[in-house]
Amino acid sequence: MFFSNCTVKSEVQRRYIRCCWMGAGLVLLLCLVAALTFRLTHLHGPLAYLVAVLPALPIVWVIAETGRYLVGETDEFQRNLYIQCILGGTGGTLALATTWGYLEDFARVPRLDLVWIYGIFWLFAAVTYPIVNRRYR
Repeated sequence: MFFSNCTVKSEVQRRYIRCCWMGAGLVLLLCLVAALTFRLTHLHGPLAYLVAVLPALPIVWVIAETGRYLVGETDEFQRNLYIQCILGGTGGTLALATTWGYLEDFARVPRLDLVWIYGIFWLFAAVTYPIVNRRYR
């Protein structure tokens, strides 16, 4: 995610980047399939639940691949840098979701659709990267 192809040094990083891009593409594709399926048909029951969950499956896969990457990364500095970015993403997402929850409860702002949480997490993780990286220059 935070690596460009020209600076990737290890095969484990290249594999992880490929998985992240494939996962992102699959999320978009399966979201489109689910949206069109619900728009064009009248699904209900277990099949509706299955179709609704389809876009989340690549997200679960990428989360598992993140753990696999962290286990397989032999460069302790790169692993530590990535963990700090993930912590920044987690903290930022928790802070935003909690703050927005209070705004929903007390100020009656529009509801935050939960499908945005995963993207918000990666946005915060990406914003964290240059901050963390600057500390080690």
